[in-house]
Formats: sequence, C-alpha cells, structure tokens
Amino acid sequence: MLPRSLFRFSDFTWGSTPHRMLDLGFLRTELKHTITTAEASLLVAPVTLSEKEAFFDIDVESAPGPDGFTSAFYRAAWPIVGQSMFEAVGEFFRTGKLLKQINTTLLALIPKVNMPTYVSDYRPISCCNVLYKAITKIIVKRIQRVLPLLIDYSQNAFVPGRSISDNILLAQDYWPATTK
Repeated sequence: MLPRSLFRFSDFTWGSTPHRMLDLGFLRTELKHTITTAEASLLVAPVTLSEKEAFFDIDVESAPGPDGFTSAFYRAAWPIVGQSMFEAVGEFFRTGKLLKQINTTLLALIPKVNMPTYVSDYRPISCCNVLYKAITKIIVKRIQRVLPLLIDYSQNAFVPGRSISDNILLAQDYWPATTK
C-alpha cells in the first residue's frame, strides 16, 4: 500500500512524463527589475579560487552521497583531490553539463511515527554528492549577489536586512488616510 502511494506522490510532485518549457517571453515587458548583461555573466563566470571555499562550507557531519564520500574526506584529501574537484566544478560552469553519477541523489525516508501509513509520516533526507553540494553553494552565492537587484523594494519577507513588520508599520501609517 505505502510503496504504491509513494510512486503516486512522486508522479504528482515531479511528474512522470517530460514537460515542455513554456515561453515566458511575454513577461519581459511586465518585469520592473532586471539585471544587466554584465550582472548575468557573473552567474555563469568561470569558477574562481575563492569559490573553492564552497567545499569547506559543507558541514563535515552531513551524510555522504551515493558515492560514499563525505565532506570530511574531501577536506582531509584536498591536497590530493582538490585540483580535480576544482576542475570538475569549472567544467560544469563552462558547459552546463554534469555527469549523471555526480547528479545522483539518494532519498532516504525516515519515519516520524512508529507505524507510518502515509507519505507524510516520513521525513525525506536527500543524500547528494559533495561535488553537487559545492556546485549548488557556488550557484547560491552568485544568485545572492544579483537577487537584491531583482526583488522589489516592497518585498520585505525573506529578504536579508528587511522585515515583514516594516509593511505592517507602513499599513498602519496609511490606514487613517483610507478611512476618511
């Protein structure tokens, strides 16, 4: 019963058939904030030596990926494997392609209750390869540089340095004017 519901859940969530990409070109005229070509090129620029820190930002206690290697291993073996890892990350940013073996994730389902019967009774844990995690960290850091340029000034929730309570205060200031 549960395995069948897991497949139904994954088909519903991620789909079982390929989907074609939507043409969202019409949105370009509606966007208030965009980034320049130079800012966009930062997102796909060659990897710098300072970005190798992404490997060392990964928690040494995190679970190993399908290859069985942890970030603790890579830290200890960095003098031996570091250059190869750095080149592999660079190759991804040059080509946009990643080996299937690196882009493989194990999904472990940890029961939240003694007798799980529903998919929601499990906590999913994704075990990704360290190289995949490092690439993801580099992408996140690059996006963080341009994201403030794309987010409207009125968006306050989930933006560092801004607070949703600012909008509450703003609403309180404007409320008297709307009730006259």
